[in-house]
Amino acid sequence: MYRTVIIDDDQLSRRGLKRILEQNFKEIEILGEANSVASGLLLINEVDPELVFLDIEMTDGTGFSLLEKLTKINFKVVFTTSYSDYAITAFKYAAFDYIVKPVLIENVRSTINRINEIPILHEKERVEVLKKNLDRNSETDPTIALPDINGFTIVKVKDILRCEGERNYSRIYFRNGTSMLVSRTLLDFDNLLVVHGFFRIHRSHLISLKDVNRYLKTDGGLVEMIDKTQVPVSPKFKDELLNRLLYNRL
Repeated sequence: MYRTVIIDDDQLSRRGLKRILEQNFKEIEILGEANSVASGLLLINEVDPELVFLDIEMTDGTGFSLLEKLTKINFKVVFTTSYSDYAITAFKYAAFDYIVKPVLIENVRSTINRINEIPILHEKERVEVLKKNLDRNSETDPTIALPDINGFTIVKVKDILRCEGERNYSRIYFRNGTSMLVSRTLLDFDNLLVVHGFFRIHRSHLISLKDVNRYLKTDGGLVEMIDKTQVPVSPKFKDELLNRLLYNRL
């Protein structure tokens, strides 16, 4: 049972989400609702929830400002948002779960199914990652929250050299020679990093094109990265890879 509160300044959205939760999810116990940052803070301090459904834009501030006012975040956060598609990537960068309005039961169900996987460590750091990546005009280096056994590690995208899929996990290799195992699939990173010059060259390998040292024809095709690592190229990706490498060097 998750002790839960809903914080949203849109009464219809609150009612809709509450109805879906109460009618379909026995593991959710609704302790209360709030319609602003101020009332949300009071509610959280009063009932000490385990799960908070939190709107981003409210009349007296944002969900971010609410979280920043708390000295400690000891609950799981699911954002509810009307943001457009570009923002969804930002949520994924920060490894936050979210529900897009209007709220649909299938979206709530997929979120509830993932509740146990949502950690509550390093929440404030992840909020900063989310805020930065929601800012389309931000000139700061994009960052990403990588879930690990202790919570999350925040890294700069430019420091990632390549990713290697290991079933439902991915091993991330960094420019400094280190690596870490992350509980996200290679497809997740493919979707997130393609806009930053990454390209999937094999079902198990995703690389940063700018960090390719050379292409080798041996063994059906290999790319050598700047750290001298050689990564196999799948025949289905070979032609597009060569075109992209040529384009990147013009």
